[in-house]
Amino acid sequence: MSALTELKQRLTQLRQQAKILDQVPIAGKPQDWFQTDLFSCHSPYLTDYVDEAMQQLHRLQLCSSGQQAASSEQQQRLAERIAAQCNALTRAFANSDTRKNFKVTKRKVQKVVQQLTQSSRDLYHQLSQYKEYEQRLEDMLRLAQQQNKDVQQQLAVQARLGRCRRAISEVEQQIQFQEQHKR
Repeated sequence: MSALTELKQRLTQLRQQAKILDQVPIAGKPQDWFQTDLFSCHSPYLTDYVDEAMQQLHRLQLCSSGQQAASSEQQQRLAERIAAQCNALTRAFANSDTRKNFKVTKRKVQKVVQQLTQSSRDLYHQLSQYKEYEQRLEDMLRLAQQQNKDVQQQLAVQARLGRCRRAISEVEQQIQFQEQHKR
């Protein structure tokens, strides 16, 4: 079997794989599969790249049969380019599973970040509530002192105020810890 026939069979196999991959919506599918000058097309579909390689192979077949004029050096460069395209396509197929896994990992990271953000919002909301409680307790304490209420009652309000301030301090520390570990 000639090298051109082997290349054609390999490209036909790659085209079938590309059709299957292109039909499946992959969240991690790149907009451009290749960032080199190896391919002239730029597409999110691997089939387009395989088609380009097949066109190059057809051109090489025309040159080697004498139907299209090309020097042996040009034919050699064209054959090397087609081989490089086949290798790149083969690597792209091998990496397609890795891309899927990367997207899944990226989604997991986004979910964790969202949870941390939500947790941070919850902490700020809790802090706001505790500050409101603190304000109310300070008002109650002032009122009890102005009305010369029972010392026992004033001490109870002061104890509640102390616990509230400790809770505020704890929430502030949690917020600070989260913000330091986000970076």
